Amino acid sequence: MKKIILLSLLTFSLSSCETSVEAEKIGGEWLIEGSRLGKGYMIGDQKDSDLGKKFMDAYENMDAQLMVDLSADIVKFHPADIGGVFDVDMTNTDFIVERQSNWDSISRDYIFIMPLNMEDSDGRLVTTAFTETRYIKDGSTETIIFYERLYIDEQDQIARVVQYSRPPNE
Repeated sequence: MKKIILLSLLTFSLSSCETSVEAEKIGGEWLIEGSRLGKGYMIGDQKDSDLGKKFMDAYENMDAQLMVDLSADIVKFHPADIGGVFDVDMTNTDFIVERQSNWDSISRDYIFIMPLNMEDSDGRLVTTAFTETRYIKDGSTETIIFYERLYIDEQDQIARVVQYSRPPNE
């Protein structure tokens, strides 16, 4: 009788355990010419989101050294304000200091920060949108809405920054 009760309790315990296996959902499609078509995206790791936010906060706080520390030695930069792609030497703070030289401070209001991974790839990126207000040394301000993508390399460093922008609705 003990065996039947014990077996019944064990069976009940095992059947009441819920095993949930969540498959990664893939959505979207990478369509850049010359790439393999059909690759989708899935939500990335929170650590990538945290890295992206730390990098972006360093820019907002005008902490060029922290940006250097979080970056690969050479970062591919696609700026929103001029055409082209530039290899930026991030072994020192010169580029960041020069880029921010006309501003007293910067303020950002984030809309979203989303880490993504590309299907069947080591590709990791953080996509974000935010409003940035620049307080210029002459006393004026400039507000811009940005959409930005930060690409993360295998060493967990920012390796590419792609920006798009538009003026805010005023």
